[in-house]
Amino acid sequence: MIVVPAAAGEPIMGLAYQPYVGQWSATADNPFAPGRLYTPTFNSYRGAISATEQHAGLWAARRQVALHFDREGRVSRIEAQGVLTLDLSALRDASASAWSRTYFKHFEGPTPQTAVSLDHRGSVYRQLAFLVQEADGAPLTLSTYGTGFDLGYWRRLGEEDFVALPVWAENRVDFFAADAATPTTQTAIDELDVYFPPEATFVVPAPDRVILETTGTAGHDLALAAVHLRLFEPAHRDAHGAVLNPGFFLGDANAQVALAAAEINASAGATRLTIKQGVPNIVLDGTLNNARMRFAIRSALAQAQTANSRHPGTVTHLIISNEYAESIPQVGDTPGPTRQVTEMVRFARAQMAPGGDFAGLGLAIGVRSHAFRGADADSTDPAIRRFTQDVRELIQVADVLMENIYPSPEAVEQARATGHWDAFFDREDGELSIQWRRLETSIEGLADGKRIALMIGEIGHPTNGIAFNLPGYVVGARSVATGSAFARVRKHLADGDTRIEQPGIDAFHAYFNTATSAAFLTEAFRWSRDNKVQIHAFEAFDEPHKSAQNIPLAGLGLAESTLNHGGSYGAEGFYGIFRYTGVAGFSATSLRPIRPGAKLVDPLRLDPEGSDPQWASQFTGQFQSKLPAFDFRGTAHAFVRGTPTPELGHGD
Repeated sequence: MIVVPAAAGEPIMGLAYQPYVGQWSATADNPFAPGRLYTPTFNSYRGAISATEQHAGLWAARRQVALHFDREGRVSRIEAQGVLTLDLSALRDASASAWSRTYFKHFEGPTPQTAVSLDHRGSVYRQLAFLVQEADGAPLTLSTYGTGFDLGYWRRLGEEDFVALPVWAENRVDFFAADAATPTTQTAIDELDVYFPPEATFVVPAPDRVILETTGTAGHDLALAAVHLRLFEPAHRDAHGAVLNPGFFLGDANAQVALAAAEINASAGATRLTIKQGVPNIVLDGTLNNARMRFAIRSALAQAQTANSRHPGTVTHLIISNEYAESIPQVGDTPGPTRQVTEMVRFARAQMAPGGDFAGLGLAIGVRSHAFRGADADSTDPAIRRFTQDVRELIQVADVLMENIYPSPEAVEQARATGHWDAFFDREDGELSIQWRRLETSIEGLADGKRIALMIGEIGHPTNGIAFNLPGYVVGARSVATGSAFARVRKHLADGDTRIEQPGIDAFHAYFNTATSAAFLTEAFRWSRDNKVQIHAFEAFDEPHKSAQNIPLAGLGLAESTLNHGGSYGAEGFYGIFRYTGVAGFSATSLRPIRPGAKLVDPLRLDPEGSDPQWASQFTGQFQSKLPAFDFRGTAHAFVRGTPTPELGHGD
């Protein structure tokens, strides 16, 4: 086996990256957003929606409904049509504002207001531009997690399945009175679902395929029930008018990462950002091998191809799944998860092979897990032996394996007690070095001479909250180890089981704070350089939506949810190096700025050593560094050949 650390032979500064900054209600029963009476944005590009008010954008969409009335004022006929056009070059050389336009609807009580056009200060483009600015010319690599398409973007019409994506569109209704030459027209901007063939890489426009649902009978009680914008049909790539399936580009914010990065690189005239494009775990009936997962893979390939045509080398990898490949027994005839991942890697590789829809794209294909170092050819455990054989097969079709590695509770305890991370990062005896050597040895024994790159997919330490590696932490535990940090936190669970008193907050702040996080990152990137191993620090920006606003969590009581690493005091939202101060308005009746994390009560400060940032509305926030003791710019430049490595101490 030949293990290579990075595509260029040397690691660069790597970050895990999800584009969801800010905060919003997770479910409709959030008491701070009754009925979820507002429309969250996914940073979508606005597109040139209105025929009378053209704006540069990636897409233009319109729906038109005609209602014809007889002399008695009853509906006699209903017609509908729609159109969506995609121009992937429309934002070339455009400004940050042009890349950040979106529509949004506020509500007054249950009543939606007119959609307004916004310049999103936290857009994907601006997030990436901010990272480039902070790195000051040093290259960065980002490992992402999604393609903009997920399990729920799906609809069945009749006997066919479609990808159904919400698109801001001009929604026009024409009212034709009997014998009237011209109609009375109402126009609004609405978020409408457009349907795309899920198994088609190329499509042709088919506006006559719009499906109109009505109830009643003409001239009596005819009424419009729904308009399904089925605007495209599958086509061969060489067919007249064939284009890439627009659905590949119209999902949530993840769909914009590669395109925005390519534009930033092109504007700089240099490769400031490289993207390892992630594909999420889209599981249906217990398997990844389904049409929705294949659509997500095609989406990733289409985004990468488009980005690399704008600036070659922007997208370098396709990373299929996250922490899905692990040692889980096979159920019935369904292959185990690692074999499912292998099947999807084969599918992606075939798409890029000669004759495939993305022939010549040439991305390296990888898989992110937390279990590869558990493969053991000498194990007598049947589950581990099966997993080991599955990993052996995966290695033969993949180019990269990424392992997520976090410090143990014991290493976290030592960092709290001593202020340094030697227990984790020591070059010889540290946990990370030991686990890395174990991974290399395990994969070498399974590779059979195959060239494979090994990387760390995630590594990090949060600045706040209850993390899964808090000493003594057990998910859902009603009794915990006496004297542990988690026991001290639990001791101060207040009446009602939804609030932790200040002494309990102080207990987990001793372990998870900006000082320990800065020291961790400093040592992690030093380890990366010294060992020539590509890492991806978890993560670029805080993700406060991961600290769940709605409890109890599934399968847990109130107390267990409040104390959970993904609950309202959980650390999941606070791994970021940077944060965004824009917050979605939880209240349906008030537009005033509100502190993120309605369940993160006042004693839980986002920055326990300093003052809270000035929170703003979700579209008008600012990006800020959380870690004054971490030299982001110096660390990024320390990876560049010819740049002296700064002498950084343990978090000093």
